[in-house]
Amino acid sequence: MRWSWRLTPNPKFSNKKETKPERSPNARLLFLFSKIAIVVTMQYIPVQTRIMMPPKDDLFAVLDEFLHDVQEGDVVAVSSKIVSIHEGNCVPIGEIEKNELVKQEAELIIPRHYWSIPLTIKNSAFIGAAGIDESNANGHYVLLPKDSFLSAKEINSYLKKRFNLTNVGVIITDSHSGPMRRGAWGVSLGFWGFHPTNNHVGKKDLFGRAFKVEVSNIADAIAAGAVLVMGETNECQPVVVVRGATLEFTEENTKDELFMSFKDDTFRALYKDFLS
Repeated sequence: MRWSWRLTPNPKFSNKKETKPERSPNARLLFLFSKIAIVVTMQYIPVQTRIMMPPKDDLFAVLDEFLHDVQEGDVVAVSSKIVSIHEGNCVPIGEIEKNELVKQEAELIIPRHYWSIPLTIKNSAFIGAAGIDESNANGHYVLLPKDSFLSAKEINSYLKKRFNLTNVGVIITDSHSGPMRRGAWGVSLGFWGFHPTNNHVGKKDLFGRAFKVEVSNIADAIAAGAVLVMGETNECQPVVVVRGATLEFTEENTKDELFMSFKDDTFRALYKDFLS
């Protein structure tokens, strides 16, 4: 186990010798634990694999060979690229123009006259070129998985069976960028096995004020950390085991707890003129 334990003195107890009544075994145990602070750390554990070869390769064979330790309550983050290669969702470069593929794959296209590739929305996220990627693709365009939630569900079932688990989460990750920030960070395209949000509405802040709209996005927060650990270039560690996250597990499809329609999106002012 990779939990961190820290022993700290309890200020309620001094070093002075005192005459104390005899304690029962249970009382002595409680006395001991009152002097211990337990710190549980969240961990991102990268899994290095062999190279998965486009246009099609076997993800589950790779997991069989390289993924050795998944425990109850873990979340396994998997790069969308190796999921797409597993599904054969690759197109040889030269077979079709990339812009045509973008038009086919994007949910929404926002033209940019100052940039060669339009801004697009795919899997309810702003992702450049509809997520179509040429890096680490061996002469192919690698598209995003056909259904990231179905892919996550299949991996979830595999993990439960192989490691004899009841509660385990899966996140299919990718990278994207946002306005007014340089660089890319991770986002979840699909997930399975847990509730992706934590609703704080009605809870009180430090000064007693009730939260009215606050919701934590757990899935994307975990995905961001996982993609940072995976790397963006030639690290070849497209799987990350996340251990110690506080989650509520479920067998249900929880997509609609996180993803929302265009009409419900409070940011739709940014792109409403491009909606058909």
